[in-house]
Amino acid sequence: MSDLALNLDKLNSWRQIDPAGGAGFLKKLISIYLSSAPTFQTQIENAIQAEDSDALVKAAHTFKSSATNIGAELLADICQQLEECGDKNQLSRTAELLEKMHSESRRVIIALEELLEKC
Repeated sequence: MSDLALNLDKLNSWRQIDPAGGAGFLKKLISIYLSSAPTFQTQIENAIQAEDSDALVKAAHTFKSSATNIGAELLADICQQLEECGDKNQLSRTAELLEKMHSESRRVIIALEELLEKC
């Protein structure tokens, strides 16, 4: 797995969806991610605090999908691990993973904001 916050090949593949061949769709995708990521993180935190494994599975799965869509592979992997903790009802590991999620999410947001400036 790369040290980069984003897999730029994955992000660039979204440009092909834009009929004009530009960055319009990509900008929209990034904007949606940036506005929804805090909500996903809060849902994960709330599920862990409430010791609600089912809610953790759902929230982590949703955030994983979103992270995958924008090429945030390490963040998606962390979310996958959180999802598995919820699935196995093993919430004792979640504190460490939650810290990793927040740290990686900050890296992803910074990288996306820089990318938006260039689009």
